[in-house]
Amino acid sequence: MKFARISRKTFLKGVTSAVGLSLMGGCTSLSSFGTKGDTGRRWWNSLKPAGTPAAGVKVAAHGKPCGVIQFPEQSTSEEVKAAADLQSWIAEMTGATIPLTSVRGEQNAIEIATDDSLGDDGYEISVKGKRILLSGGKKRGVINAVYALLEEDLGCRFYTRDSVRLPKSDSLVIAPVERRNIPQLRIRDPFYACAFDPEWSLRNRTNAPRAEVPEEYGGHMDYDDMFVHTAAQMVPPDQYFKTHPEYFAMQEDGTRTSLQLCATEPAVARIAIDYVRRVLKENPHTEFVSVSKNDCQVICHCPRCIKLREAEGSDMANQLVLVNQVAEAIEGDFPGVTVDTLAYLETIPVPATARPRRNVAVRLCNDAVGAWTHPFTPAEQCDTAKAVRAWSAVGCPIYIWDYTVNFSHYLAPMPNLDIIAANTRFWTRSGVCGVMLQGGYEGPSEQDELKSWVAAKLMWNPSLDENMLAEDFIRGHYGKAAPALEEYQRLLVRMRVRHQTEMASPKDGIRYPMDAPFITKEFIAEARGLFVKARRLARGDVRTTRYVERAELPALYVQCVRGPEFTAPANYAVAVAEFERIGRNEKIKYLQESADNFESKVSEFKKRIPRKDV
Repeated sequence: MKFARISRKTFLKGVTSAVGLSLMGGCTSLSSFGTKGDTGRRWWNSLKPAGTPAAGVKVAAHGKPCGVIQFPEQSTSEEVKAAADLQSWIAEMTGATIPLTSVRGEQNAIEIATDDSLGDDGYEISVKGKRILLSGGKKRGVINAVYALLEEDLGCRFYTRDSVRLPKSDSLVIAPVERRNIPQLRIRDPFYACAFDPEWSLRNRTNAPRAEVPEEYGGHMDYDDMFVHTAAQMVPPDQYFKTHPEYFAMQEDGTRTSLQLCATEPAVARIAIDYVRRVLKENPHTEFVSVSKNDCQVICHCPRCIKLREAEGSDMANQLVLVNQVAEAIEGDFPGVTVDTLAYLETIPVPATARPRRNVAVRLCNDAVGAWTHPFTPAEQCDTAKAVRAWSAVGCPIYIWDYTVNFSHYLAPMPNLDIIAANTRFWTRSGVCGVMLQGGYEGPSEQDELKSWVAAKLMWNPSLDENMLAEDFIRGHYGKAAPALEEYQRLLVRMRVRHQTEMASPKDGIRYPMDAPFITKEFIAEARGLFVKARRLARGDVRTTRYVERAELPALYVQCVRGPEFTAPANYAVAVAEFERIGRNEKIKYLQESADNFESKVSEFKKRIPRKDV
C-alpha cells in the first residue's frame, strides 16, 4: 500500500480539515468521570490496561499546554489524522491546544510515528524520559495507538456516534502503561447498522466492510461490491441463462435452474475471472472478493458435479473448482487480495481431498449447525465447533460469520451478551482470522449500541469481561438513568436463568416468536416498570431521555405484537402510541430482515386498539 507523504507546511496548514469526520459532533462531557457522578455510583475504567503506569508526562496545566505533539517531517495521512485527533480531544478535555510540530526537542512531547513491524493495525505505547511514543502499523495503527491511549489510559469513551464521554480537568499528566498490541483478528465487524458509522468504527478500532473509513485514515476491510452470495453477480442469469443454460445448476429432473451456478462448468470460471479482474482494476483498495453461492439451498446435479461431490463428501469441493480458478487467475496481478468463499449449509463440511489455494479463505457460518437453532448456546457446544476444528486442521484461513439477533423480530428481547463473548473467545482460541456478528444491520435493533460497543472491545481483546464492559457502557451512556438500566440488564439475565429449558432450543430457533414461553407477561411488566423509573431519573435531560426511550423499544414492541389481550386495553393504546413515536424518532424502517414494514406494522397495531381507547 502506498502512502502520500505530507510536508510539515502542508500538515500544519491542513490540521483542521485533517480531523475529518466531524470529531466534535454530539460530544457529551462528564466532569467527574471516574468518581461518583451522574449515576450515584462509581464509574470505573473497564478498559484500564494491566501493568504499572510509566512516569507521568505533563501535557497541560491550568488550561495551558505544557508540551507538544510531534510527528515526522514527512508525515503519512494516517499520522496527520492521529495527531489532529489527539490534539482535538485533549483540547476538549483540558481547554489546552497542544502545539503540533516536527521539531525534536527536550520538552514534554507525545510522538506519533509509523512502525511497519506492527503490521496494519497494531500499536505500541512507550515512554522515554519526557516523551510518550505512540507507534502504529502502516494502516490504522497510529490512529489505534491514539484511541488506545485515550480510552484505556485516560478513560475517554466513544459509546455511540453521539455519546462521547471525556474526563474534564484543566491539567493533564499522562502516565500510560507501556504495551505492544497486534490484534489477532484481521476483520473485526459488529455487523449492526449503528456500527457502520465510520467515525464510530475509527474510534472503536473496528474495520467492518460497511464502515467506510476513508483510505487516507487507514481504510477498512473492503470487498467493494463483492461481499457475499456473488454467483449471480459474476454470471448474471438474465444475461446468460437463455443462451447458456449449462452455466447453471442442473436439477434432479435434468432441467436447469437460474438460482445457482454449475461451479464445475469451465466457461463459468472464465466469465467469473473476467468479472473479478474488472472489479479489482476499478477498485485498487479492495482487500477481499467473495466468490460464493447464491443464498439458496440449490446444488447442481450434472454428472460432473455429482461425481465430484460423492467422491469428496461435500459440495464445497465443487465450489472450490470455481473459487480456486479465480484465485489462481488473480494472484499474480493482485497479490494482496484474498478470495473468500462461504462454508454455509451444504458447503460446511471439509472435502476429503480438495483444498483452497493459498490466497483463499473460508468464511464459516455459524448457521444451522449453531446459532440458527440454538441462539442461546455457545458455539463451542454446537456442531459449529466440529466445523471450526476441521477447517483449522487443513490449514485454511477461517473468517467467522455469526448471528446475534432475531431476524424475524429485530427488536425482540435477546439476552445473549454472554454468548457473544463466549463465541468471540472460542473463535480466537481456534485461530480464526476475523469475526463478523450479523445483528440488526438494517436499522435499530435490540441493544444494538451496547452490543456493538462490547463486541468491538472483545474482538480487540477477548480476555475482557463482558459484564464489566456492559456496566461501563450503561453507567457512562445512560448517566443518571443508569441504575434502572442496570436493573433491566439483570432482569434479562434472570430470564435466561429461569427459562433455560425453553431457551435451549426455542421454537423457530433464532427467529423465535414474541409469544415464546420465556417472554412472559411478568417480564414485560417488570421491564416497563424499570423504564418508567429510568425516564423519571432522566427527567430534564433530553439526550439521556432519548437513550432510555430507544432502550425501551423491545418491551414496547412485544406489547404491540401480543396485543390488548396480553396488555390491559388502555395500556395497549399507550404502548402503541409510544412505540410509534419513539420508532419515528429513531427512524426505524425494518422490524424484520428484508422487510421495510414499520409503517404497516404500526397500522396493524392501531387496528387492534379497542374502539373505546382510540
